[in-house]
Amino acid sequence: MKRAHITYFVFPLMWLMFSAFAAFGQNKADTLRQKHNESVVIYGTSKPVTGQALKIGRKPRVPALKMSTVPLNAGFSDMRAPTAIRLKTVKPASHIPVAQTEKIWDNLLTLGLGSRVSPLLEYFYSGGKPKSYLLTVHLLHHSSFLNMKDYLPSPYTRSLAEAGFDKFFRYHVLSLRAGYSLRTNRFYGYNTKGDTLDYDTKDPGLKQYYQTAFFGVKFGSNYRSVYKLHHRFSTGGYYLADKHGMSETKAAFNFDMHKGFRVSKIFNHQQLGAEGGFTYFKNKTTQFPAGYQTVQDYYARLMPYFDARYGMFSFKAGLNFAWLKQDAGKFHFYPYLHVNINVAPGIFSFFAGIQGGLKKNSLRDASLLNPFLNSEQNDFRWENTKFEAYGGFRGNILRHFGFEFRAGYRSFSDMAYFDHPAIFGPLFLNNSGKYVPPKNDFMLFYSNGNVFDLSGSLTYGNVPHLNAWFTGEYHSYSLEYDLKPYYKPLFALHLGASYAFAKMKPWLEMTYMGKRWAHKYVAWGYYSIPPDPVYQLSGYFDMNLGAEYRIDKQLSAFMRITNLLNKHYFRYDGYPVAGLEVMVGVRYRF
Repeated sequence: MKRAHITYFVFPLMWLMFSAFAAFGQNKADTLRQKHNESVVIYGTSKPVTGQALKIGRKPRVPALKMSTVPLNAGFSDMRAPTAIRLKTVKPASHIPVAQTEKIWDNLLTLGLGSRVSPLLEYFYSGGKPKSYLLTVHLLHHSSFLNMKDYLPSPYTRSLAEAGFDKFFRYHVLSLRAGYSLRTNRFYGYNTKGDTLDYDTKDPGLKQYYQTAFFGVKFGSNYRSVYKLHHRFSTGGYYLADKHGMSETKAAFNFDMHKGFRVSKIFNHQQLGAEGGFTYFKNKTTQFPAGYQTVQDYYARLMPYFDARYGMFSFKAGLNFAWLKQDAGKFHFYPYLHVNINVAPGIFSFFAGIQGGLKKNSLRDASLLNPFLNSEQNDFRWENTKFEAYGGFRGNILRHFGFEFRAGYRSFSDMAYFDHPAIFGPLFLNNSGKYVPPKNDFMLFYSNGNVFDLSGSLTYGNVPHLNAWFTGEYHSYSLEYDLKPYYKPLFALHLGASYAFAKMKPWLEMTYMGKRWAHKYVAWGYYSIPPDPVYQLSGYFDMNLGAEYRIDKQLSAFMRITNLLNKHYFRYDGYPVAGLEVMVGVRYRF
């Protein structure tokens, strides 16, 4: 697919900008002052992050138990976040009133045990000095050892150790992050029902793990005057390796700088800025011959922009320049424009925009979505969003009921999707005379095309007891060569709610996932090729619920039930999810 001519993007951008300037030119008022008094509108519900809370003299509360992160599919659930509403950043300020009604504890310890022989251990520490520094430590281990019936062994583990340090200066914040994670799983996606073969379930080829070491440093300003040069610099990276010689290294540096200027007298607020960065990736697999094992990518980006507001109108316009070097260097250009019309301040607004860009289809992201990856691959390409147009509306009613609707169209190349390798090995005997089944694994393949998206969100919160959310999404793909978007969600609904009583807080989560395209695996030499390997996975409905009971100020007990309907639905070909699990545990604050 050939790249669209640059004029197809420039003329619509010029027309939109001309229309905006024509509307703004009707009034010559200039209310820009030395102090930045820009109002911030929050759509939906939110709470300040721990770093902001500590800087304004308030110790952050311990986090709530995150039930939606509990694995449903062999430890690798892909449950969506409880809201898709995008919140504008709230800058910390010393005059924010905070009512502290109870003692806040530094430490939180969670212990649990599930019916699938699933121990859970989590520790969280958050302490520091208000307006000076914040130290956080997070430790997590969750595993399961009960195998699925009629399938190969399916244990998994998930472990995480991370620490963060935030240092608050008068006008700056320095943040440091570092950690290590380990995820293990088995290639259990082989139905053994009715087979009489003696399988080697301890074959190391059926085992997999992903270990990742990561770090990050961020330094940013927090000036109140718009005429100061606001800046943010961040650097970080990670090293990820699996059990069978596949690895990924990433190093990145990013920046954003902007400053208020009186470019024109017609705007209330205006600033010029630039954002960009540099990213390095190295993907390697030792499964390939020497000289073909490593692929390296170099990516640089720069986007100068102009941000302004006039009354109910605001916009951000820029030119996104990108350079990507893989086998050879290539230059890309994308226009950027985001327009917001605040029809009813703090209540309702429209938004629309156009954009484009490059995004790495990384091994790290792929392994989080699908841990059953083949290790004989190092071709992790960059998805190129050639053009994207979107629009919608958002708002809230009485600061409790938030809503958002978004529609968009996107044209892309090298969109990644999962599929089985072209050829599988047959069953064979090992040295002990046991059969080793074919490994049901996946590789990344790529396609060009376009997609039409619809999404919506409803939230209810910021009330003493009740919080609820509802999201939905719809995607319609058109891919070249009539390919199907394997394992991509086409239609999904998510619903959740919680209510806090005096000592008890019950919660509920429900998910409906529609049909998804899939591709059957074929083991040459043992199975015949199915007449039509392309099929659709059945839709499914999943439900989780639980409750936490507060025994006293420091101790509470909880129970959760995942996959309440006990349905072994499939998220990937050959891999059913675990059934019903009941977990009980305690949480202790000290």
